[in-house]
Amino acid sequence: MKIIILCAGKGRRFNINKPKCLINVYGKSLIKRCVQSFKYYGFKDKDFIFASGYKEYLIKKSLGGKYNYIKNKKYKFTNMVYTFFNAIQHVYDEDVIICYADIMFDKKNINNLVKSKKDLVTLIDFEWKKVWKKKNKLLDDSETLKVKGKKIIKMGEKTSDINNIDARFIGISKISSNYLNKLKLFYKKQLVKNKKYFMEIDMTNFFNFLIKYNKNIFFIKNKGLWYEFDDKNDLKNFKKLY
Repeated sequence: MKIIILCAGKGRRFNINKPKCLINVYGKSLIKRCVQSFKYYGFKDKDFIFASGYKEYLIKKSLGGKYNYIKNKKYKFTNMVYTFFNAIQHVYDEDVIICYADIMFDKKNINNLVKSKKDLVTLIDFEWKKVWKKKNKLLDDSETLKVKGKKIIKMGEKTSDINNIDARFIGISKISSNYLNKLKLFYKKQLVKNKKYFMEIDMTNFFNFLIKYNKNIFFIKNKGLWYEFDDKNDLKNFKKLY
């Protein structure tokens, strides 16, 4: 199994000259915390692929050269889905876990994800309102996420109606090896049809696109801590909350 860490972004809202994943929280960067969480469950250096972009050399300097780094040279005008597919072009016979590099999460969720036998499964947080209220961001940057049974039936669309949000996508998903190969072909076809759109699409909108094509996306309930760092206020509020 490969762990794909999406770390190509600049983090413009932080107004810093380094990748957002290198922001320190209580003395340790977000990306180092992420790596340690996966290593707790036995993942080795060789299992990681860092899907990098902006100032990749700073991430290498922080983590060391023992890992596999695959740079998205088009990071300035593409989004995380393009970054992901660029990073896994030579991964064929292994399951993959996709993880955003700008979040903090409880590591016990990794074990639940690894054990899942579903082709595409993602962690979502049903308790998101508790933290978002304290961040004063209840409906800021909000997207639809509706579930039915064990499946997600809609996600990724902008909304100002809290009733359209059963939970929040936290940025960690697992894809089986068999399904991954099918997704690669699917994405290539979509790039041919609408190159600009599919170079710029984000993960939730891509998943929603799959749902519209009758692809099943299952979910696992997030347990414990999950926090997303979008700007400096998020960092300040995190230190107040935790």
